[in-house]
Amino acid sequence: MTMSNDVRHEAIVCVRLKTTIAGSHLLEHLRAQPFVTSAWWIAADIDAVVLLSAPSMRELHRAVADLRLLGGAQDADTHMVLRQMSLTAQPR
Repeated sequence: MTMSNDVRHEAIVCVRLKTTIAGSHLLEHLRAQPFVTSAWWIAADIDAVVLLSAPSMRELHRAVADLRLLGGAQDADTHMVLRQMSLTAQPR
């Protein structure tokens, strides 16, 4: 079985920064990462939400690990995206 080259593995990562890390540090890290699709600052018990998209699970796991090691994340809770929901009404 051959896999299509356009297959992407996606994850939504909830990030809580270490108390010693400035938000600007995370922002610089995210801007330099090739698999970061979008990111949002959040007013909650987390600091940011990051959407990652990578061509392989290995690269996706590496991107999450880098959030911890290089991005300054104390916690990086990862939620794998399975498939998009269709929000258009289906004909009856």
